[in-house]
Amino acid sequence: MFPMAEWLDSISKLVTGGALGSVGTWLTLRGRRRRMRRQLYREISDNYQNTVVRIAVALSYEGLKRAAAMDFNDKLRLSFDTWNHYNDEKRREMLFDLPEAGAISRIYALFTAIINDALSGYPHVRGKEAAAEVDDCLLDGTLDRKLYQEVSKPLAWKYMQELLDGKRPSYRKELSPF
Repeated sequence: MFPMAEWLDSISKLVTGGALGSVGTWLTLRGRRRRMRRQLYREISDNYQNTVVRIAVALSYEGLKRAAAMDFNDKLRLSFDTWNHYNDEKRREMLFDLPEAGAISRIYALFTAIINDALSGYPHVRGKEAAAEVDDCLLDGTLDRKLYQEVSKPLAWKYMQELLDGKRPSYRKELSPF
């Protein structure tokens, strides 16, 4: 059989290398996921705020007079840095481990459509579609409200809180003819 020293050495390797190594890896991955979620939510919040402000400007009386809806993308500042970083082949697996990965992907696809389809149709309508998706995901709980609140700028959260409190309608109502 095993001498006592070899047996203790084997047990210590299992405990330190196996169990503690796994716990360390788990904690590291958990920290990365938390940081990734915060960064993605922050970028979504900023893109949402910029889109909503641009929609309001384009559809205001002055905006309609100047046909600002046709130049919707000119002053629209959308960021895709965080999304591109985590949607990279190396990190995509970690991204899609998130429970809300599908919702985040849909939101970014709609934000991307605003920019990519700028010459066809009305980009402000695609802006409303992206805003409606964010509204829906927060209303149905797909996106974490608490985290969204933490990463949002105070004025942006105040606007979103009005939606959650029922004081303003979702952009989905503006898109639906019924």
